[in-house]
Amino acid sequence: MGSKGGVLSKAAVCALGAKALYNKVSQFQALVSKRGDETQLKAVGKDLYDCLIKPLESELSANQIKHLIFVPDRATNYIPMGALFDGKQYLIQRFAVSNILSAGLTDTDDRLQSPQNTPILALGLTQAKGNFGALPNVKAELAAIVKQAKGTGIYPGDEYLDQAFTKAALEDNIRGHSIIHIATHGEFKPANPRDSYFLLGTGIPYLIKDVQTLRDLKTVHLVVLSACETGLGGADGLGLEVSGISSFFMGDRDRAKAVLASLWQVNDNSTAQLMQQFYQNLAKGTMTKAEALRQAQLSLMGGSGATASTRGDSFKLPSTAGSKPAIVHNYSHPYYWAPFILIGNGL
Repeated sequence: MGSKGGVLSKAAVCALGAKALYNKVSQFQALVSKRGDETQLKAVGKDLYDCLIKPLESELSANQIKHLIFVPDRATNYIPMGALFDGKQYLIQRFAVSNILSAGLTDTDDRLQSPQNTPILALGLTQAKGNFGALPNVKAELAAIVKQAKGTGIYPGDEYLDQAFTKAALEDNIRGHSIIHIATHGEFKPANPRDSYFLLGTGIPYLIKDVQTLRDLKTVHLVVLSACETGLGGADGLGLEVSGISSFFMGDRDRAKAVLASLWQVNDNSTAQLMQQFYQNLAKGTMTKAEALRQAQLSLMGGSGATASTRGDSFKLPSTAGSKPAIVHNYSHPYYWAPFILIGNGL
């Protein structure tokens, strides 16, 4: 990948045995996917860092690597790599991070164009449906991303919210859009991945097997699944299907070039803020998708190295008609900023 990017795969052998590695990963996953004290999380993250990254430190430094590209295998699929800890800082504070399913399925021929030439199709659900709670921040999330005639959004495009987010709204509007942003609930069913789904705005499940029939995905640079557990799977607990819903959007080179998906149930408010910052970074035209995500994560955590002027304790989402700006919280814990993983073309 030249002097700026490096690929880390299952070929990088960990000193731990397979069983010990899986147990360590399971422990790390349980800690990072819940809001709690970071002391133990950092300790386990350091163990994994020493196993997976430290043996390559000298090579990474010598080649001035800035972007780590992982080809995870089995249990390592469950690791949000940016949350590994080197004893002083999280990995994301040093590197941009992304995953690929395989080199053969990754199209790195081009990058997103300028915002005015990057139309977005944004679809979202705000209302409670069945056993799923309301997602009130989705309205502000989409308003901050999609540029309307009288709005302050970033990318030109089309927005379908709640009842307007139908099966037809998704299937019939992909052509002509470079980004598809879906903000809703999703559920991955490890025992039978093809029964996994995300909710349409009408509350009707959109089965993952139907994603494989979507047309016109070849020209889509990025699918953002701003939802719950869209990247998590694995009937046997070994991460063999951890790419989850995202893999169905990227099955071959005639599909989307990259997917941004989550590994655990995400916080509605912090996710809206992360997404807004991600798109603002991407729209500058000076960052890759991986770096735009990194900077958004740093902004949320309030970490050093973020180029954004706002931090995790000072985000302001735009207000919409009849609503007030979202209440802001401290989102420095990896639970808030680490769940989203970029899969595919990170450029």
